[in-house]
Amino acid sequence: ENDTYELQSEGYVEIKYKKHSSVIDKIYLNVSKVDQIRSVIGIKEKNEVKTEELRFFEGYMENDGFSRWYSSQEIERIRGGKKIRYSIPESKIIIDLIDRIIGNKDELLERELSIITFGNSKTFEKSYRRKACRLLSDYLEATDQMSNFNIAVNSDTERDHLLLERYGIYQNPAYVYIKGNIKIKYSDDRIIDVLKDSSIAISISLMNQINEVVVTDKNIVTVENLTSFHRIEDENTSFVYTGGYSGRTVKRFLQYINNNNPDRSFYHFGDLDPDGFCILDNLIDTTGIDIKPLHMDMENLIKYKPYAKPLSERDVKLARSLIRKGHNIDILKYMIEENIKLEQEIITYNLN
Repeated sequence: ENDTYELQSEGYVEIKYKKHSSVIDKIYLNVSKVDQIRSVIGIKEKNEVKTEELRFFEGYMENDGFSRWYSSQEIERIRGGKKIRYSIPESKIIIDLIDRIIGNKDELLERELSIITFGNSKTFEKSYRRKACRLLSDYLEATDQMSNFNIAVNSDTERDHLLLERYGIYQNPAYVYIKGNIKIKYSDDRIIDVLKDSSIAISISLMNQINEVVVTDKNIVTVENLTSFHRIEDENTSFVYTGGYSGRTVKRFLQYINNNNPDRSFYHFGDLDPDGFCILDNLIDTTGIDIKPLHMDMENLIKYKPYAKPLSERDVKLARSLIRKGHNIDILKYMIEENIKLEQEIITYNLN
């Protein structure tokens, strides 16, 4: 009540009382004081807000990459009379965060990224991971950088983790699983001998200490799924588990092998589905290695047709996208015509 009397004393409102009473009946706003009231409580005029937002985003238009793309999107929204997606302070945080993710050169854990950016290990996960990954996906899609990242996953969270791994940022410590006749030499002169009948896992920290990888086997095969990796065997062949769309650590290890062993042949064995061929393309594009498909052929697709599953709408869309690019046309067309796809585990089960 005292606040109301104060507002009246400032001329912002007029109070009307009930007849013959000190009880307030009605309060009338003094419309001539509206601008002054807005100023006092910190509400800006729409045109002032619009000008401020435009000035903020136009400041990024001389940049390259995400910040320029996102700012151009927001400028278009403002000029179209729409609200910006996030406030100016929030937008600045998101722009800086995504630029940091894209420019990351280290192997980081998500909590480390959170501490570096926010000074708190949980802020990224709680408040910004979903926002950042959604916008980053939109940016990559709009700039045609998502062609090899069409991933079938069970949740947005899983997809976000895989997207961040593309930039060397992991939810948990990453490992490379390998088996075969491989010798790994470290910078401190340690040597690890890997055997063909027992796989080992190499951590990120050890990966950073590798000086040389020597493979005595003639062939190197990357394997999409863990069950198949553990089961598959072949003479004169070393195996590397990719875990689907592999992160930067796996790709770096493959490049170590390729650089130290120039006469080796590389193959990829994955699911016989559009994603399997997308993963193959991704490995080729990101490592620069000539990698051929292994067991990913029409013969196996027909042979194990009784174990096949129907394609999803997303599978069909992805297959047609690969066909348009001229990739594995015959087998992808057959998948669409027969409405089938095949997981690799049935093939490895019958190989040995």
